[in-house]
Amino acid sequence: MSHRVRLALFAGSPMYYHAPLYRRLAADDRLDFTAIFASRAGATRPLEEGYGGAVDWGVDALGGYRSVFLRKADRNPTGGSTLALRDLDVASVIARGRFDVLWLHGYHTLTHLLAAFTQKALRRALMVREDQTLLHTRPAWKSALKRPLLAALLHESIGLYVGTENRRWFEAWGVPPERLVHVPYAVDTPVLAAAGNALAPARESLRAEFGISSAGPVIVTVSRLIPKKQPLFLLEAFRRVRARHACALLIVGSGELEPELRAKVERDAIPDVSFAGFLSQGEVARAYAAADVFALASREHETWGFVVNEAMSFGLPVVASEKVGCAADLVHDGETGLVAPHDDVAAFATALERLVVSAPLRSRLGQAGRERIDCWNYDAAAAAIAHAVARAVGKRRWNAAEPRMLAQERV
Repeated sequence: MSHRVRLALFAGSPMYYHAPLYRRLAADDRLDFTAIFASRAGATRPLEEGYGGAVDWGVDALGGYRSVFLRKADRNPTGGSTLALRDLDVASVIARGRFDVLWLHGYHTLTHLLAAFTQKALRRALMVREDQTLLHTRPAWKSALKRPLLAALLHESIGLYVGTENRRWFEAWGVPPERLVHVPYAVDTPVLAAAGNALAPARESLRAEFGISSAGPVIVTVSRLIPKKQPLFLLEAFRRVRARHACALLIVGSGELEPELRAKVERDAIPDVSFAGFLSQGEVARAYAAADVFALASREHETWGFVVNEAMSFGLPVVASEKVGCAADLVHDGETGLVAPHDDVAAFATALERLVVSAPLRSRLGQAGRERIDCWNYDAAAAAIAHAVARAVGKRRWNAAEPRMLAQERV
């Protein structure tokens, strides 16, 4: 009989940037890991929400770990409102699985809540990962409605926080320090850094491929072109910098605001702006490698901003708004990047300008960011999940799982 701890993840859908973490958990001999998904979007179905059409990241999001899909996975969206996912079968999947620990990614839909409270009804451990922060103020009535629900959900659960701002959210909802575990938000930094080194000699040809002719520094942004990301705000900040200095802006992404962005470029005669459209994970490395500065000007609900991790893996200095969740952990102002107000275009332009005019500052901040991001990796995240599981099941149960792994290591 296996002594491994049975760990299940429930998430709305697979995401390629989480798959390497799942693979590490599947390879841990102390764990019997299963991922349960409500939607196939992002795996065998393309993503659509917020991209202005169907997109494919071009990365295997399912290989290397066991996955289970709920009955309506072929038509379920990736998320949305509370009623977006309503899958009664999640209860039977969890009950049959008899998982020692359920790791819940989010809580915002009925399916998430049913999964969580099924696990609680079985008197088995629950871990909750929810990326929210307190950076975006929500109406008081919404908080009041959520309070009893979150109190029940988080009671005796382990909170998995991704960074400083997210930890504050858990603390605000009453989760004590002894039930909080830091699971760093990771991307495949070594792979991205290696891609950056390999592509560096081709920087000029890459710029030509993207239609960049300016000899000045290149600012890149990578995001969906939707209101909360503020691409129009960033474009206006760039326009002000470009009026004084030679530089270029590379906009990577797709979404509802693309026509308005193109119209502004034409109407205001803004030079040196290139639109790359949506790029798969393999293609986007070329955009980072072509750039000198990365910018993310989000105004709300940017709970983390994994593109900042990606940009820093390429050694790019970052200009981020103070509403970007990862800024408190990754973008240390004046050390690894610059933080600027989300609602002051002049101040944001000034931050961009500081990097455009100073190659030494770009180099110093970019190198410091590259060193900083090394700690935010999948191995650290997997170790943190294992630590959280050990805490959730208790020392005796966890120790029962240990000998199997240690015996194999001695062979």
